[in-house]
Amino acid sequence: MATEDARYRQSSQYRLWSFTPSHLATLREKTNTLARTHISNRLRASNPPIPAESLPEFLTPAEEYRILNHFTLELLRAAPFCNLPTDIQATAAIFLRRFYVTNSVMTYPPQELIKTCLFFGCKAEGYFIRVQKIADTFPNTTSEMILAAEYILCQGIRFAFDVRHPFRALEGTIMELRRLGSFDDDRLNQAHRKTREILKFSPLVTDAYFHYTPSQIMYASLAMVDEELVQRIFQEAFSGQDEAAKDKIWGVIQNCKAMLEKEPPEKMTSYWEDKEGIKSIKALRRKLAKCRDPDRADLVALQKARREQAAQKPKGQGSLNADEKVFGNGIGEEREFKRRKVAPEGDDIFGPPL
Repeated sequence: MATEDARYRQSSQYRLWSFTPSHLATLREKTNTLARTHISNRLRASNPPIPAESLPEFLTPAEEYRILNHFTLELLRAAPFCNLPTDIQATAAIFLRRFYVTNSVMTYPPQELIKTCLFFGCKAEGYFIRVQKIADTFPNTTSEMILAAEYILCQGIRFAFDVRHPFRALEGTIMELRRLGSFDDDRLNQAHRKTREILKFSPLVTDAYFHYTPSQIMYASLAMVDEELVQRIFQEAFSGQDEAAKDKIWGVIQNCKAMLEKEPPEKMTSYWEDKEGIKSIKALRRKLAKCRDPDRADLVALQKARREQAAQKPKGQGSLNADEKVFGNGIGEEREFKRRKVAPEGDDIFGPPL
């Protein structure tokens, strides 16, 4: 039987969405550069054309990351109003962050994608909800606006709908600590509650899911609350093994912990009270409004235009060298064969005499 580590390495989360910090930074810089180029070309080709010296100032990769974090917080703030479970909120947030690795906020409007991510997160987790219910949660939103970005989102996340979260790992760890009997229930209950609050926020507004496994994220969050509990689990897990392996894993946990500590769960409430921070985000959003892709600002209109273009595209007529022409059984030939097979020969329904 494959180990848990081997099964995780076969998942799309590990194969498609795990990066080193340098690789992730390179991807975001490349996405930003491509967006600048495409938007500049579209603005120059617009009617009337915009000269090169009048092009807007584009966002930098760092500014795009700040806007992404802002809208991740907006998603997490909106999700409870839809009465969505914790797993779905986390899945929707990760879908949003995955999408904007290879897509720019200047290309696709994040204020529209957060609604689509919430709805598609329900689909991915097998949770039934009417799209109109989510549309009613947001002002000036229709179900058509939510569905317009659905296929775009699927393409952006590379059709990888499986998101592995650290919540189940936390439940298993608390059960193991109870079995070991080294700590009283009140301490474990408090650690469980505080760690869960961290997991519901800190990994979702950082790049932890791109760099670390769910169990590493869980241990880092638990270490933020009570490091002695993690040390006790490690003592049991690495009993009789080389200390070098334990030290290596502990170093990874500490790096993840440092990342999560930059975004504590208390920020969910303090963020909206930070007047200077909100002021700077508003300035970035004004800058974003000036440098958006003009062809993709309205996703509903974009979807309609693509459908009309597909409908007007002439249907391909099979070429003479097509497989059915070489080997037979083309559509026309198959229908003719069936017609000949069922057509009565003469007046006798049983056919001619033998």
